[in-house]
Amino acid sequence: MKLKSYLRPALAIAIMGFSGSHAFAGAITGWNQGNVSYSGPDSDGNYYSTIYDKAPVDSGASTNGYIKYTPPEGAFPGLKVVNNADQNPDNLDPAPGNPVDNCIMAAGPASCNSEFQSGKRFKLDRTGFNPIDLVLNMSGESLTDNDGLYRVFQKYGNNTDSALSGFSISLGFGIGNDFISSGDGDGLSFVDFGADPKESQFSSLFAQGLFGPVDTERDRPQGYFSAERSGFNLDLVTEDLFETNGLFGGQNGYEALFGDWMSYSMAPDGYFYDNDGDPLTDAILMAHYDDATDKWIMNRELDADGEILTSAEGNDGDQYNDVAAVESALQEQASNLTLAACPEIPVEGVACLAGVGEIEDLAKFNVSYFIDPLLFSLNDLAYTAYDDQASFTLRIEAWEASTVPAPGVLVLFATGLGLLLGVHRIRRRKDVTI
Repeated sequence: MKLKSYLRPALAIAIMGFSGSHAFAGAITGWNQGNVSYSGPDSDGNYYSTIYDKAPVDSGASTNGYIKYTPPEGAFPGLKVVNNADQNPDNLDPAPGNPVDNCIMAAGPASCNSEFQSGKRFKLDRTGFNPIDLVLNMSGESLTDNDGLYRVFQKYGNNTDSALSGFSISLGFGIGNDFISSGDGDGLSFVDFGADPKESQFSSLFAQGLFGPVDTERDRPQGYFSAERSGFNLDLVTEDLFETNGLFGGQNGYEALFGDWMSYSMAPDGYFYDNDGDPLTDAILMAHYDDATDKWIMNRELDADGEILTSAEGNDGDQYNDVAAVESALQEQASNLTLAACPEIPVEGVACLAGVGEIEDLAKFNVSYFIDPLLFSLNDLAYTAYDDQASFTLRIEAWEASTVPAPGVLVLFATGLGLLLGVHRIRRRKDVTI
């Protein structure tokens, strides 16, 4: 694949400026996979779309991440774009709140406004420390009776084997060394929801099953480690760049308990309980292993009928010497049940002990944001073409915990200045319900 020049159109936009008479709401038509290769399934049934900094067949092409999906919830290639989305595809009563017209989401049977836990978030895992570039194709078709905005349903995981201190996401054109940042007023931007956006609008949050209040609407207990939400603070630095500004969450928040953003290989083990025998729902975290004390700590317990109760937060729960003691405690608590190890083939409605697995959700979190892709007329001011296709790039970065990120404003300033000068049962990793 040959990358076209990215300089001339971007420079033309910078010089000529934005004219409202030449603009309309543009449609994102799909994921351009010219810099992607495919593999799978692995032993757990996962498939991978690996993202490179140039065409995979090109000499020197390197990867820093992949999108992972698992059928039947996920489908090839792991990411899709939906336009003019059904506002209530599951015929829920009442209909879901805050429906959106368009979205960028996980490929599979779900749509933008599908019900809770339907698998809407595409799973992007980082494996290296350089940028990950997702190229999205555009068309000149206008979207009628549609706000033209795209909600991004993303899950972001750390598979680098190193702690990370934060991340940034920006908009631009091209990939790898040919990437050029989008500029102010060029018709491509993130949506600014003001100083107090809703979680569904602009947020970066670890699983509610780990950090969060009781969810009475969905009958979920409070977060295992804390009743407070925890995640990254986000700053919208410019209309084309947002980045993290530390972690939040209180005395039992993520940072207080674990420090920087952990990689999967660093996540502690947990002990899980399958409360419903449903293979489509996640097992519930009941205890975690604390390396500092070499103890298993149980922050949740069961009542006699196997219902989940919260008994502690952080590292303050009852301590046990080994997994056998944890299992024995759970069996004694649920005195009206006969709890045994979960069978290979789940029995729906029958609770069981799911066993030990990494607390995978300590290495990943949800990111929610909106993109506004306002197109110029597709003539002299067309968006920069990649593989002969009008497109833009979603650039996703992260920072090693030992490094200090360059301020986003300075990064964009330097890029703009150069432009104007010519230029991823037992022992399986476990997800926690979010």
